[in-house]
Amino acid sequence: MHTTKLTKVGNSTGVTISREVLIAANLDRGDEVALQVRDGTIEITKADDGYNRAMEIGRAFKLRYRRTMAALSK
Repeated sequence: MHTTKLTKVGNSTGVTISREVLIAANLDRGDEVALQVRDGTIEITKADDGYNRAMEIGRAFKLRYRRTMAALSK
């Protein structure tokens, strides 16, 4: 078990995670993570990129085919 302190980061609170823990969790600096609280325990997991990727693809599609979609909607 690793212990660390909570620190003030602006108006928020941050936690420092050691390199060993990041490697063991397959995480790296800059990764997006999801936080979930269960029974008084905070779980940190790598964020699901599926939704974000699908939204990016949808936005690109909308920009590329906006005239076609407008013509089809008439």
